[in-house]
Amino acid sequence: MADSIAFPQPAKNLYVWIVILCLALLAWIVTLQQTLGMLSMQMYGTMGLALGPFLCFWTIMMAAMMLPALAPAVSVQYTSLSHQTRNPVARNVRIAGFLLGYLCLWLLFGIPVFFLALLGEQLTMHTPVAAVGLGVALFICAGLYQMTPLKQRCLAHCSPAVSGPCSPSATAIDAFSEVKSGLLHGLYCLGCCSSLMLILIAVGLMNLPWMLLVTGLVFLEKVSSQGPRLRSWLGFALIFFGLLAFIDPALLPGLYAGHF
Repeated sequence: MADSIAFPQPAKNLYVWIVILCLALLAWIVTLQQTLGMLSMQMYGTMGLALGPFLCFWTIMMAAMMLPALAPAVSVQYTSLSHQTRNPVARNVRIAGFLLGYLCLWLLFGIPVFFLALLGEQLTMHTPVAAVGLGVALFICAGLYQMTPLKQRCLAHCSPAVSGPCSPSATAIDAFSEVKSGLLHGLYCLGCCSSLMLILIAVGLMNLPWMLLVTGLVFLEKVSSQGPRLRSWLGFALIFFGLLAFIDPALLPGLYAGHF
């Protein structure tokens, strides 16, 4: 079992793991508070949030869900930086820039998610059959995407064993270069995990069990040595769930208001 999450040495920096997991825990606390505070509101659509508050919540939620799986990559980044400078402040500033760039990309992705959720909300209220169709399509498309070469390439880049083009520059020690690296790594991460985030529209963006499930799947897919195999099996599972939801629309609480 230990071999299933065997990291290369540069991805095992204990300091980085503690910091990243603490940041993720703080994001989960805020996410949980926000979720519990909105239990009485509708599950579907944007949950009544305007674009600004939605993007704020979305970014915190992405930090909670994505940072644990990012820890190995940040460890590799930090180890590489330690060979360039012995100044811990400079290293931490550059890592902060990397995280900022990474989260900025997920914030930008929240814009199309907002409008897609808004579309789902309108369909749920006015054309419920089409809303269920959207939910089924999200699951089936996410499942099919799991088996594409693009998904495979992005997942390979996000592996702890690969630092890829997001490796820090060996030139000037500045945070801006790390923001750029974070954006680039986030782009690969978006290609790897965005489809899994989109299915939350179908089940409810604040559906806590599904958020935890997707977080676990993302972590295993990126960190486990069984990630490539899990990628295919997860694709079949998403397609199967989409077909089940076609039969029982109640499986899509984010796009189903309980009537046709």
